[in-house]
Amino acid sequence: MALIDQVVSFNDHPVPLQPFVTPPERLIAGDPAQTIALYTNELDGKLIAGLWESEPGKWEAVAQRREFCVILEGRVIISDEAGGEKVYTAGDSFMLPYGFKGYWEVTEFCRKYFVILQD
Repeated sequence: MALIDQVVSFNDHPVPLQPFVTPPERLIAGDPAQTIALYTNELDGKLIAGLWESEPGKWEAVAQRREFCVILEGRVIISDEAGGEKVYTAGDSFMLPYGFKGYWEVTEFCRKYFVILQD
């Protein structure tokens, strides 16, 4: 396979979206329907990237990984256990650090690209 064939294009990736479920014990508000499409899964699952979508809801987030996100559509509020929060909307990008503990709140339908590196 040519090296150029290994380049992962996020804009026109043909992978279909699949259901993604947040564990019920982590849900705080709502029952958000979520979907995910993995565009790449490398290093025995330690590096994954793709597209994620979610309806409104709020859940506990415990990141035993690093995650880079690009919000394509919608609005999310990321808050930590101390009450600090940041709001992200379409066009924003951010990275959650390893060990982040807090909350994800989707306040309107959200679509994001993500890259996750697990230790």
